Amino acid sequence: MSEPAERQIALLHSIDTKLSALLALVLDAHLRETGIAKPKPRGIDRLLADAGLSPKQIANLLGKTDRAVRMQLTAEKEKRL
Repeated sequence: MSEPAERQIALLHSIDTKLSALLALVLDAHLRETGIAKPKPRGIDRLLADAGLSPKQIANLLGKTDRAVRMQLTAEKEKRL
């Protein structure tokens, strides 16, 4: 595969991941507002991670450090255990 094709595939994957995260946020808000379903309580970090964003991407979006996001995700995981 050529380098431009690989870059296009990487760009499409990045766009897909970000659209998935946006959809997850909108759907979560809609379900909570309408009462159609009761989504599990989870922080924004976990919601974005579950939608496929990496800790680095989450950190960039939320203005946090990568380490802070990883710590938050670990803390939420430990709470559920």
